[in-house]
Amino acid sequence: MNEIITPDEFVEALAEATRTMTEEVVEEMENGLVDIANNAVEELKRLSPVYKGSSKKLKKGDYRKKWRCIVEKERGVTRVTIYNAKGGLTHLLENGHVVRNGTKRVVGNADPIPHISIVNEHAEKELDKLMEGL
Repeated sequence: MNEIITPDEFVEALAEATRTMTEEVVEEMENGLVDIANNAVEELKRLSPVYKGSSKKLKKGDYRKKWRCIVEKERGVTRVTIYNAKGGLTHLLENGHVVRNGTKRVVGNADPIPHISIVNEHAEKELDKLMEGL
């Protein structure tokens, strides 16, 4: 019943248990990050503004539909990037901008439409919950 082990065997067993526990925590963290990123993309798709004008370059809903998420795993580091494949509009829409006519004359200001900052706050809260749960 009582098995006697050497100190070396104990250290080896302890190291294996620690390694197993660390791998489980890392895997749970990576899965949680991917879930948070996917939820953020879906929320961005819901909150993003829809283009209402008429243009050959822009189609209704393009900006809203083009949110993407990339997960990269390299050397034990998981990096999640959320971006808009349409590109170029995110900063202008989030923060507002000056509107100019064809002669570079300022004709007004476009109001900011905060959507990225809102989703960022939600994702940070979810990440905090994930970290507390580990």
